[in-house]
Amino acid sequence: MTSRSQSAASAQNVTNASERSAATRAYHPELDVLRWFGFLLVFCHHSLPHDPKFYTDMGVVPFLAKLIAGWGAMGAMGVDLFFLLSAYLVTNSFLIERERTRSLDPRAFYVRRALRIWPLYVLFLAFAWSMQWWIPGQHIGWRAGLAFLFMVGNWWVVLVGFPSSVIFPLWAVSVEEQFYLFWPWLMRRLTRRGIAIAAVVMLAIGNLTRLYLSIHHTWESKMWTNTLVRIDPIAAGVLIALALGGAAPKIALGRRIALFIAGVAGFWLAANYWVIKGDPLTVMRVMIGYPVMTIGACAMLFAVLTDIKPFAPRPLAYLGRISYGLYVYHVVGLLTSDYWVQHQTSSFGRYVWRVIVALGVTIVISAISYELIEKPFLRLKQHFSRVSHA
Repeated sequence: MTSRSQSAASAQNVTNASERSAATRAYHPELDVLRWFGFLLVFCHHSLPHDPKFYTDMGVVPFLAKLIAGWGAMGAMGVDLFFLLSAYLVTNSFLIERERTRSLDPRAFYVRRALRIWPLYVLFLAFAWSMQWWIPGQHIGWRAGLAFLFMVGNWWVVLVGFPSSVIFPLWAVSVEEQFYLFWPWLMRRLTRRGIAIAAVVMLAIGNLTRLYLSIHHTWESKMWTNTLVRIDPIAAGVLIALALGGAAPKIALGRRIALFIAGVAGFWLAANYWVIKGDPLTVMRVMIGYPVMTIGACAMLFAVLTDIKPFAPRPLAYLGRISYGLYVYHVVGLLTSDYWVQHQTSSFGRYVWRVIVALGVTIVISAISYELIEKPFLRLKQHFSRVSHA
């Protein structure tokens, strides 16, 4: 072989290796942007009342009032983006770890998760507990506190109801942690086909649970935080990770935009047409609305996931990286804005200012928390990583 041919072959090998590395990378900055969007939806759900009359009373035209109220209602679906992304990223990183090391270490995974979740989580629970003595209306019973501490807070909500505390959004963290409890061990033992079957079984469990609960006229509050009801986006994330095999879908820009719009439309329909967060629930609304919500989340994931020039502006990617703190602290931000912005409903502009202040406070607190609380543990977490994990 000539030196020129050897150089060409070497260059080709480098290119192929680079392509394989890109195709199997565990971190995608564009998914941080999607995390930020998921948080923003949840924030809107908790900051924008869902009744158009609230806005028309402040002089907003009816069409715009319905649009804002509908967006606020739709915001609840942001947690499904979190569930989908978590399941996709964890399953994808497990697949990469298994391919590269021929094994999977669940215990190391648990250490990584503890270092990622617990420091901020426990400190925030302690802070919320102390709020009972200096903020009116804040109360956490010791049973509810223990339920949230041991990551079964969502089941406390199912059985008893939401606590009158800033910790109430943490039910979603419980759902994710319950999935993480068994998933590494299953993936360690199952083949790819077995993993796919397990995901399909999860989808079946979700649908059968919703069918049973809707037939028995279960209230929305007892369905929304039920792990078995909310398992669809988790199963979908697993299936997408399997289907893509570490690569990103090759989709033209125009189709990506259409996919994202379709995903938002799915969320909108689930919230405002099938009204899956409104009582009384019906079998049709529940059995159609929840899958549509999951399909919408999947469409958004496919819309943004790419290996070629991802849309990931640094400010948005950063906000996605601190999205855990944003989610944890955002109710504190809303409470703070209630004290700082007086006469909120005197005008629509005044109320918008209240929302902006709340978002700003949330971002500042989360950024400080990320630097002082989360980052030191994230650095420690890398010592337990066998591959690059998201």
